[in-house]
Amino acid sequence: MEHARHVLRALSVLLLALVVFVLGRTALVPKSYGLYGPYRHDNVAEQAGARPPLHRGAVACAECHGERATAVSAGAHARVSCEVCHGPAGRHVSGGEVIAAMSVDRSFTLCARCHRRILGRPDKFPQVVLEQHVHEQGASSGLEGKVCLECHDPHSPRL
Repeated sequence: MEHARHVLRALSVLLLALVVFVLGRTALVPKSYGLYGPYRHDNVAEQAGARPPLHRGAVACAECHGERATAVSAGAHARVSCEVCHGPAGRHVSGGEVIAAMSVDRSFTLCARCHRRILGRPDKFPQVVLEQHVHEQGASSGLEGKVCLECHDPHSPRL
């Protein structure tokens, strides 16, 4: 009988810990947490209302720049969104009005992000060993600045 009291005390402590955990979790975890997965679902609506989307896709660019979009769609970069190089359209146009000049990333690192030789990429994808390519072509600036644009037009990148 003496040991039964110890077991009863241990069970009481475990039961109390379980009750405290369940009540604490109920009080601290929002109702929408876990409703559609391991996140707080109400946050989706909160974030959507707090910040308007900046990226709008190539279709939005084509509304004003249709001629350029047609030319690009026939080129090697047809599947690359305008916003990859030019930044989010929302920083350029808002409510149909131009609010700022369009930014353009002309850096070597932008081109290198896709065209640097990586063994895991498909063989048919145009890849170059950049240091070797720049040296062979005799580019004046080395691997910095606008070195790719010395020879290539990004909208029609062939030489």
